[in-house]
Amino acid sequence: MDNKTDVEQNNLGLILGDIGCVYRNNINAHVKDYRLQKEDGNMEWLLEPLDAISHAEEIVLDIFDIESERRELARLYFHARNATQLYVPFDKPFKKPEGVKRIGNTIIFRGEDEIEKVPAPNPFDKAMLIQEPLNIYARDAIPSIWDELLVQFTEVGIWQALLLEETKVPYPQGYYPNYCVYSKADMQQIIDNAQHKYYDFTDDEFDRLEAYYRSLGRNPVEVSRWFKFRKADHERLASFINRDDIMPSVEVNGDKAVVTYCYWSDWEGFCRKIIPVEKYNQTVIFGESDRKVFVEYDCGIIIN
Repeated sequence: MDNKTDVEQNNLGLILGDIGCVYRNNINAHVKDYRLQKEDGNMEWLLEPLDAISHAEEIVLDIFDIESERRELARLYFHARNATQLYVPFDKPFKKPEGVKRIGNTIIFRGEDEIEKVPAPNPFDKAMLIQEPLNIYARDAIPSIWDELLVQFTEVGIWQALLLEETKVPYPQGYYPNYCVYSKADMQQIIDNAQHKYYDFTDDEFDRLEAYYRSLGRNPVEVSRWFKFRKADHERLASFINRDDIMPSVEVNGDKAVVTYCYWSDWEGFCRKIIPVEKYNQTVIFGESDRKVFVEYDCGIIIN
């Protein structure tokens, strides 16, 4: 069990924060027009700052669905360094079974229509390359990158593993709608960006504004969400600049650990994320994360 002094904990936060900054800068250097760029036909550059993570020499990290209209579906995978064969998930053109609908990444069967089963995709082999977008039925055939990665189960190794695990969307990191705190400068940037987000209304003024929007047929719940962030909330947000616990933290206890870091989201506000991690052979498994909201904010923009 970690029994660090405050000084040791603060120093660890600075070390982990520096690693986060280097990792973020590395990603941003490879982002052009919000698209991740490959080098030598692969994504090995993503691992360069992560010296506590390794993999076998004969495989390389790559990504598929990077050109998808829904870029959040992009996913990392490993293939052999000399791979040339293309992965074909189905032997014949795939037709979505009748009675099946998709909601996000969830497949829903309608009653007895489940009789027509989803065909099992062909198995993926690391000697294959993925060049076409994969539908939801074929994506599960692709092994997790954590099946191939070796992670040092130390504070640094666990933190680096989490940084990689959360690199799922090919967007630049550190831009204002979703900003992780790796330094006091990051926290100051969050405070400065939030300066224009609050509305200094009295309760009576807010009631009149809500009534006005209601008269226009707007949803009062949406209106309340837009104007919930007040001057006092921004002042509370600004007070976090003097706190040391906004920096990343990793607490190791045997084969288990807990990672925490703070971030700003335009759809959540200022939060702390808590992620349990467990050692599994020579890699790690991430548990279900939780979060603590310190200052609530919602920009009101709905993302489909």
